[in-house]
Amino acid sequence: MKQVEVDVEVSARHVHLCQGDIEKLFGAGYELTPKKHIIVGYVAEERLTLVGPKGTLRNVAILGPARPETQVELAATDARNLGIEAPLRLSGDLANTPGIKITAKNGATTEIDHGCIVAKRHIHLSKEDADHLQVTTGDEVSLKIDTGCGRALTFDEVVVRVGNTRTVVHLDTDEGNAACTGKSCKGMCISDK
Repeated sequence: MKQVEVDVEVSARHVHLCQGDIEKLFGAGYELTPKKHIIVGYVAEERLTLVGPKGTLRNVAILGPARPETQVELAATDARNLGIEAPLRLSGDLANTPGIKITAKNGATTEIDHGCIVAKRHIHLSKEDADHLQVTTGDEVSLKIDTGCGRALTFDEVVVRVGNTRTVVHLDTDEGNAACTGKSCKGMCISDK
């Protein structure tokens, strides 16, 4: 068994927009305004509202840059509150997923017919850490978290993504709340290889 200490970040609900939907919501030729750079791009200044059959989520973050296809990443609790059955998927795996209405503060809307998922927990591993753990993209590892709040737990089935990046695990808000992490904490990534 091999292990490495890792940063753990909680990723709240967010939307990745394609350029066509950016322009429907904000106008022709519009470019999102970067607010904070993150491992997979940036959090934009702009915010959205998601409208489902049973509920609404306001002030939802947009992650840029534009993607080829609009995608909405939710926690399971968010999906239930919206009244949609979003499947557990890796980012980008959008076939046979529900759609949703998306509204900007200016009142403009777009409706996607698919693209809502509950994102599978995953770890972005540096090549060095991946070599140490003897894992490659698509493998699965475990993540042990103990923040000292009395809710220590181990997440299995954490999907590996190897790249030129710092090592960080992304959990959704349901998973973060279960482990009492707040916005971020440290964890132990464990490979049984």
